[in-house]
Amino acid sequence: MTSMSSAYAQQTVTASGLVMDEKGEALIGVSVSVKEVPSMGAITDLDGRFRMTGIKTGNTLLISYVGYDTREIKMTKNDERMRVVLKESANLMDEVVVTASGKVQKKINVTGAVTGVEVATLKTPASSVTNMLGGRVPGIISVTRSGEPGKDFSEFWVRGISTFGAGQGALVLIDGIEGDLNTLDPEDIESFSILKDASSTAVYGVRGANGVVLVSTKKGKAGKLNLQVKANAGISYSARMPEFVNAADYAALANEAAVTRGRIPIYSDVDVDLFRNHMDPDLHPDVNWRDVILKDYTWNQQYFLSASGGGEVARYYISAGFTTKDAIFKQDKDVNRYNTNVNYNKFNFRANVDVNVTSTTTLSLNEETVIVSQNYPGYGNDTKALWEAQSNLTPVTVPLMYTTGEAPGYGSGNSEISPYVLLNMTGYQKLYSNNNKITMQLNQDLKMVTPGLSISGLVNIDSYSALTQIRQKMPAIYYAYGRNRDGTLNLEKMSESRDPSYGNYQDSSRKFYWEFRLNYDRVFNKLHRVGALIKADWSDYEASKYNQLLTAIPKRYNSYSSRFSYSYDDTYMAELNVGYTGSEAFEKGKKFGWFPAVSVGWAPTQYRFFRDRDNFINYFKIRASYGIVGNDRLTQDDSVRFPYLTLIGYTGSGIWNNGSGLTETQVGSSNLRWEKAKKANIGIDMRFLHERFDMTVDFFQDIRSGIYQQRQSVPEEMGLVTLPWANVGEMKSWGMDGTISYTQPLGDNDKYLIVRANYTQSMNEITNYEEDLKKYPYQSAVGYQSGINRGLVALGLFKDQAEIDNSPRQTFGDYLPGDIKYKDINGDGLINSDDEVPLKYSYVPQIQYGFATEFNWKNFNVSVLFEGVSRVTYFKGDNMYRPFAKSAAGNVITDFANPANRWISREISGNPATENPNAKYPRLYYGGSANNDRNSTFWLSDGAYLRLKNVQVSYTTKGAFLKKLGLQKAVFSLIGDNLAVWSKEKMLDPAQAGDNGKAYPIQRVYTLQLNLSF
Repeated sequence: MTSMSSAYAQQTVTASGLVMDEKGEALIGVSVSVKEVPSMGAITDLDGRFRMTGIKTGNTLLISYVGYDTREIKMTKNDERMRVVLKESANLMDEVVVTASGKVQKKINVTGAVTGVEVATLKTPASSVTNMLGGRVPGIISVTRSGEPGKDFSEFWVRGISTFGAGQGALVLIDGIEGDLNTLDPEDIESFSILKDASSTAVYGVRGANGVVLVSTKKGKAGKLNLQVKANAGISYSARMPEFVNAADYAALANEAAVTRGRIPIYSDVDVDLFRNHMDPDLHPDVNWRDVILKDYTWNQQYFLSASGGGEVARYYISAGFTTKDAIFKQDKDVNRYNTNVNYNKFNFRANVDVNVTSTTTLSLNEETVIVSQNYPGYGNDTKALWEAQSNLTPVTVPLMYTTGEAPGYGSGNSEISPYVLLNMTGYQKLYSNNNKITMQLNQDLKMVTPGLSISGLVNIDSYSALTQIRQKMPAIYYAYGRNRDGTLNLEKMSESRDPSYGNYQDSSRKFYWEFRLNYDRVFNKLHRVGALIKADWSDYEASKYNQLLTAIPKRYNSYSSRFSYSYDDTYMAELNVGYTGSEAFEKGKKFGWFPAVSVGWAPTQYRFFRDRDNFINYFKIRASYGIVGNDRLTQDDSVRFPYLTLIGYTGSGIWNNGSGLTETQVGSSNLRWEKAKKANIGIDMRFLHERFDMTVDFFQDIRSGIYQQRQSVPEEMGLVTLPWANVGEMKSWGMDGTISYTQPLGDNDKYLIVRANYTQSMNEITNYEEDLKKYPYQSAVGYQSGINRGLVALGLFKDQAEIDNSPRQTFGDYLPGDIKYKDINGDGLINSDDEVPLKYSYVPQIQYGFATEFNWKNFNVSVLFEGVSRVTYFKGDNMYRPFAKSAAGNVITDFANPANRWISREISGNPATENPNAKYPRLYYGGSANNDRNSTFWLSDGAYLRLKNVQVSYTTKGAFLKKLGLQKAVFSLIGDNLAVWSKEKMLDPAQAGDNGKAYPIQRVYTLQLNLSF
């Protein structure tokens, strides 16, 4: 009998425990049943608990709840302390997006222009999240100008540039706190939203005119411990750099540049032979400075670890990351033992903890620390000097080092010294910075008062400190003019040596931020969705860089805002936003202003008769919004504070200025207000063909008024010591942005194909600009794009002296056949600065687009992203395109060495055909040509490009072997960034071509990555 009871007990098990959501909140009324015996089941009680007995060993529990994914748990033994976590269902119609003030809304109820970014697309190896926005996110115009470690971040604008004043960039809020995307690890991101129109940004008042980026970091979710590990290693190299001629070719071109202008040759035939044969490295060097100081490639590494989990009382998410990048500079280890290379190391730590103090009270504590250390050569913390030195130093100027041991250079400036010396012999600098943010938030559910009502309070402390240590030295710099009679070098000392010295400087700041919110969200009768928000926030900021009497005063903002939204059956939607924000920049009584916005939406596909049919269009919504937002920034560096004050300072007095007196140092400006942006937006959201197509298109207009400018039209007779500020500038911008995607299932859930595309176009025009009186209308900024390139209109090259004699006189210096011919715009018979006109576009693209595809077949995943820009131009110039402009200084690109590319007189070539008026480059000029070296359409180049920005191939494995090691899955990835570029610019990356070879090249990177889930 005992044996039979024991056998029966072994055949059945008991299951009991708690069912909760990912926030640890108990779920009431959850259905718990046995898959094999449907009639056997239970329901969770008011505490979210259940208990079932008599379950056969090996049977499976089905735990299901409306709006959540069903869980299956196989029962192999008694388990009376179960903790079951259900995840919300990923229904397309329930898809959510984070909107203003961090509010999470159903995407179908959003009436403003809000773009929710798919976070998975941001999790590719990159220096910064900003580098991943261009071509991925509609509404973003993004440029990357440098590949230097620690400075290889992208600059971006929401819907392009909307003002020519200060503060053109978007406001970035990370977990509701102003932050920096360049310090954020993409693995920590939970959600990412771009707020683009007035209805979504009005609550931010004087800080929301240029758009808002909202980022929410990951929170702990109830459930078992979840460990994530990422490690990658990448190899990077410069895909595009200019090629320079060797010494012999340089000497031949220099001779041509002199002779073609009637001068004697610079170098003799003996000199050219010595350059070619390398017989005299001191006086006839042949140095390829790129080969001397640059490596072929370098390595980058990233590591990341996170742990999350928790239960009904507390949940946690903690992470740590490390990124290290070295520059491609080649350090000579024989010169010194310390590191003089440029490198960048970033450590980031995050801890987000949520505690249920009571059943209705949640306390959250977020802590973020970002530590950055950087290394530079001793001469300075900008590698531009190294690129300028490469550009300025020709292969024949100086040797690497003189054979007698002296350091070479033809002057004392950084750009006149050998880059080898700058990199290896000037000491080194180290920068160490620490940014720490601590946020505490208390959330109280007031459902006991009325369902849907809640209140929260938040306080944040943001502290930053940085220390730069400089250990600097410099050898004596010499230049050899020849040899003495005894054969020794005739050296002239260009600068004295500087013994090793130490210096440091510190930078620190702190910011306090407080926020209070009263929130209400409720649905009545399943038809009426009502939302309301009242918010107040205050901030107080101080920094060591503000060390003057006025600037040292804390910078403060006060803001009060509210929002009311209503939706009927998710069909008719309306939202009203109002911000009431104060700024210190304005005088008493005028510090605060109102910023209202309204938006409406209509989704006819939500009508019941439509939903009951199988239609081609599954969802359609039209949105419209209009409102006013502000911008109170006066200058980019905030160096101007309290412009309404008239300031008095000390000055000399008396007729000989030999005494002490008082005078005005700043003339105050009364009636100043914030820059005002009137924003209008019309948008369409659509899903069709069984929701396989998903499309969003927005058309927008932004009218700016009251842009800050210093008055230029004040007559000198008024005797003002400084020109006052005034709200006089006006500008308008308009355009469109949109995205479309198509998803094609290929069978099971793990087989699919996705194709995406997005497009952004932003145009602008200055409508009023404070400037001096112009002689001709086209000289004014009014009526043209902000930042538009300006110059002369080139008509090609003069073909002969007769054409010169019969053309308007050009006043920029001597010119000959083969030099650039310009158009007389004003018809006065002279070509001068009065003939400079607005040309096409600026150095910031008007159009940015991207298209991508993702293919998944079981364990394999392949994704490809193309990114492109157009309507962007830049001027070719500097040493790259104006050889011998500085006589003996300035390298020459190999493009000039091809005779077919430049105009060559028949006296030099012996062939009249070389006098080509359509040549790519004009007649050479040793010492520079003031006529040819003007900005003009001759040098204006198209900066449009199409880039293969990212390719990723991944394989995921979940084998039994991994489970024995405690691993849920492992993902192996091979990733390529910046793999190809198609553009008219062939020598440089078109995104940085405007720097004409004086910027650290944008890198091509191949990365091997491993992701582990435990």
